[in-house]
Amino acid sequence: MRKILDIILTLVLLFLMAYQVTGEMIHEWIGISMTVLVIVHHILNRKWYAALFRGRYNAYRSLTTLVSILLLAAFFMTAFFGMSMSGYAVPFLYGMAPISFVRRFHLAMSFWSYVLMGLHLGLHIPAMTAKWKMEKVLRILLSAGFASAAGYGLFLFLESSITDYMFFRVPFAFLDYEKAKALVILENLLMLVFWAFLGSQIANLCLRKAKKTNPLLPIVWALTAVVIALVLGQTIKDPEAETFSGWNADVPVSITEETHAFEEIPEAAEPEENEPEQAKTAQKDPAEVSDGFILVDSGSFLMGSPETENWRIDDEAQHEVTVSAFYIDPYETVQEEYERLMGDNPSLYTGTRLPVEQISWLDALRFANAKSEDAGLTPCYTITDTEITWDRAANGYRLPTEAEWEYACRAGTTTPFNTEHSLSAAEANFYGHYPYEIEENYFDNSVLEAKPGEYRGHTLEVGSFSPNGWGLYDCHGNVNEWTWDYYGPYETEGAADPTGAAAGTRHVYRGGGWNDFAKNMRSAYRAAGQADLKSFNLGVRLVRNAGNSRTGSVTVSEGIPETEHGGKVLIAFYSWGGNTRRIAHEIQSQTGADLIELTMVDPYSDNYSTVLMEDQEAQHRQDRPELSVHVDKMDEYDVILIGYPNWWASIPMPIATFLESYDFSGKQIIPFCSHGGGRFGQSLTAISKLAPNAVMGQALAINYSGGTAMPGDVSAWLDANGIERK
Repeated sequence: MRKILDIILTLVLLFLMAYQVTGEMIHEWIGISMTVLVIVHHILNRKWYAALFRGRYNAYRSLTTLVSILLLAAFFMTAFFGMSMSGYAVPFLYGMAPISFVRRFHLAMSFWSYVLMGLHLGLHIPAMTAKWKMEKVLRILLSAGFASAAGYGLFLFLESSITDYMFFRVPFAFLDYEKAKALVILENLLMLVFWAFLGSQIANLCLRKAKKTNPLLPIVWALTAVVIALVLGQTIKDPEAETFSGWNADVPVSITEETHAFEEIPEAAEPEENEPEQAKTAQKDPAEVSDGFILVDSGSFLMGSPETENWRIDDEAQHEVTVSAFYIDPYETVQEEYERLMGDNPSLYTGTRLPVEQISWLDALRFANAKSEDAGLTPCYTITDTEITWDRAANGYRLPTEAEWEYACRAGTTTPFNTEHSLSAAEANFYGHYPYEIEENYFDNSVLEAKPGEYRGHTLEVGSFSPNGWGLYDCHGNVNEWTWDYYGPYETEGAADPTGAAAGTRHVYRGGGWNDFAKNMRSAYRAAGQADLKSFNLGVRLVRNAGNSRTGSVTVSEGIPETEHGGKVLIAFYSWGGNTRRIAHEIQSQTGADLIELTMVDPYSDNYSTVLMEDQEAQHRQDRPELSVHVDKMDEYDVILIGYPNWWASIPMPIATFLESYDFSGKQIIPFCSHGGGRFGQSLTAISKLAPNAVMGQALAINYSGGTAMPGDVSAWLDANGIERK
């Protein structure tokens, strides 16, 4: 009975690991069946528990006991986390733990169970075959066949990037739904064969004295399987494939000469013969200081994005722009330079060659003036308490205009990214799990041009990746970069050296940062924030004039907005899984403020997988779902604490409906969000654009529901924003 049960368990495991074959409902019921079978298995083997503390432990017994215990623990966690997000088999257990958390752990533990199950089977193969009588030649042939199958199984295991799931590098599985169902099962079997083969060779190695066999033979067979896998990995390669596989997993590329890394930021080098035409003109201006800035020749280009570009936003209206020549720093400003001139380093991630971040637009202007004075150039900006004047003819350092930034970033390209293909994590520092167009291909990434890669979770040294065609580094990713312009609609007629909207409340920043999704790093994407906004993914890259083509001045009214203290507070939030709701209730308990939960007339699905697709489609269409609640006396509130989960690096669409339903002019909006690793994403930009006349306070990002540290984080956040606590 035990042997029959073991065979059934193995077969069930193969189908349990084939989600793309079974679908969600059947997958859940197979999981329940597996749980029951595992319980029965342990009941039938209850004598094993009784013998645990008896007898002597040799290497073989110690190893089999350890694997068995780990397998039981992995099975238990897989079942618990799976039932915690069940929508069919045991829906009444849904939500036993935070959904985003259990999804990641269920994925990891299921693959650990799979690996340990193979090892467990393999460790028992010598005992199960001990009485088999066969000729030596037949035994060798069987071992060779077993090793070959195991080698192919290891190849499949690495090619599927399963280790990334096991070690929590990727929060969801990418499955090929186009693959034949029988092939999926067969490949699962072959991967299991590798681990069983490895377990059997380890067992033979442990038992070699008892069997008096050659102690090197198990090692030879195991290495044979590994060599077969390595050979297959080098010969069976898709030349179009990205590097998101076990063979060449994405790693930070800041130490290789090939990717233009450095110990010191070099001076601009003489262009090589094979460099793009624009780069050949890049040289230091002999009339100015020697600062390594690159000359960008004047020219015209199509600014914005075509209507056919996926994930474009309406504020990216495509139009022709002419830009005069200018010099631009090939790198984002580094902390060493900022601290030398300004006397402090505000950055969250510190390092001399890391980009400076957590600087506001106003800080960036002051830094530009300081750098101009240090170089003996004429400062571009006159800054008072109420306004800022840009002398366009000054030869000092300044922020690029939005047009200059996009012109330089594109480097002659017209595609969403200056790479002319979908950006991969091997080419830029961003939230590599979410490449371009992942939103609509979340559960099947086979159609993606760039596959999910590494998410580093922090800034990298400037110049860690290859430059664009004009020699500029990190235009996509690492940190966003401030521009001069007010955020507003483009002037699409006869745009020559445009300087942005004549008035506004937000300034544009470009390029995306280390925690942004690829869709928000497109060359045309526009982010916006008020002049005093500071963020851990927001820095600067300076430019200066080339020649005397620019004249006149531009003056903007730019005082740092005053924040309301002691006004009436409203907590308004949207929550799907409960994480944001828990944070909102903690805020209310500390402040006694009014609380309203934003619910929809037609709610999203209760199923996690379904709601992911529903919301990405809603974001794609920019839906405004109808809310079932309304704030009757919004005028009474001075401060709005607005909470939401970070979905697809932005706000859920019910929040957009709420922001467009009221006039927030003169009010203070202070966001708080729950997230699974991306912090705010581009949600603050979304709020800034939807409520342009509100003052934005310091936002709070809580990982999932925050754990025991959450109340303290909330208290510190309230104090930082001047919100009174009870």
